[in-house]
Amino acid sequence: MAINTPIQGTAADIMKLAMINCLHRIKDKNLKTKMILQVHDELVFEVPNEEKRVVHDIVKSAMEDVVEFSVPLKVSMNFADNWE
Repeated sequence: MAINTPIQGTAADIMKLAMINCLHRIKDKNLKTKMILQVHDELVFEVPNEEKRVVHDIVKSAMEDVVEFSVPLKVSMNFADNWE
């Protein structure tokens, strides 16, 4: 627990900052996209088809650039009709 707790706590803080960054950037562009769910290190959005490209770029940069480490954070993304 002494080792795991600080790591998980830091990961949770990073995720919270990434969520805030995503939300602000989406609102700044006045998009219809909605952040609907967070599961551990994943975010689920409801994205209109016409916003896919811009949302992809916003979310990727907001999550990868949220903190600076010696090893970069990398984000992988997919679009689907449902979460299945």
